[in-house]
Amino acid sequence: MDESLKRQIHEECRIRNRSEGTCKQYLYHIGKFLDWVQDKPLNELTLYDARDYIIKKRNDGIKPESCNGINSALVFFYRYILHITWDLDVVPRMKRDWTLPKVLSRDDIEKLISTADNIRNKAIIALTYSSGLRVGEVCKLAPTDIYMSTMQVHVRNSKNHGDHWTILSERTLELLKQYWYSCPEPRDILFVSIRKPHRPLKPGGIESMLKKIGEEAGIKVHPHVLRHSFATHLIENDTKREYVQSMLGHRSPSSTAVYINVTNMSLMGIKSPLDLEPEKSRKNSSGRKKKTLRKKSGGKKDE
Repeated sequence: MDESLKRQIHEECRIRNRSEGTCKQYLYHIGKFLDWVQDKPLNELTLYDARDYIIKKRNDGIKPESCNGINSALVFFYRYILHITWDLDVVPRMKRDWTLPKVLSRDDIEKLISTADNIRNKAIIALTYSSGLRVGEVCKLAPTDIYMSTMQVHVRNSKNHGDHWTILSERTLELLKQYWYSCPEPRDILFVSIRKPHRPLKPGGIESMLKKIGEEAGIKVHPHVLRHSFATHLIENDTKREYVQSMLGHRSPSSTAVYINVTNMSLMGIKSPLDLEPEKSRKNSSGRKKKTLRKKSGGKKDE
């Protein structure tokens, strides 16, 4: 992909206020698509080229949700760069395979924190879990986003192009203080590299760090699993769903409702119908039938 095309894609993303992460994904997928069509001129591309490319990716074992990511990038490319109308009948989005999010136990969380041998890494794991943050949100946190007076975390410019607030754990705050004292240089970003020059961490760096600690602890983990666990544990603890939605920064209640499916129902006081006491018969406690207004046979008429 030549530089002029890259600049054009960047410009079209910017005019539509697409995030930098989205723009990078578009550039990656569009670049791979153009490599696949090889030297075919842009003005000769058709929707069937996009269709064949996505089918190939699916046949190669790429998951439906990943194929839909490619689809989104190519929709953007065809509409705003090539100015070709997209037809969903020709290149439809794939039906996703719906799976439940993975959730760790509280013991697993404690094990991850204790396994981390660096105070920065302990603080990152604790904060990501205890505040329900996305890994990208952790990377963008500033020291001024930690509100000790109200025990809250201000999450700026999150995935949905908005700000929200979430809770700050007392234990996490203590770890954050220890981390700050170990690396007290004034800076705009909270979490930075351990070695000088202290550069801001990137999502990939946190993912690699957590994967390594997980392997040492014998736990398969990704930063987003910590977020899933936060939401699930709150719901198990009878936290109102709208509060969980707010702390996660979800726009739609349906995004939060998925955690109802992975909560431990026994912790929520829900019993299986098989474990409930049998229904009592409709007789009264003495075993006699209840009186009715029916007349006794042969009795006098009511006056």
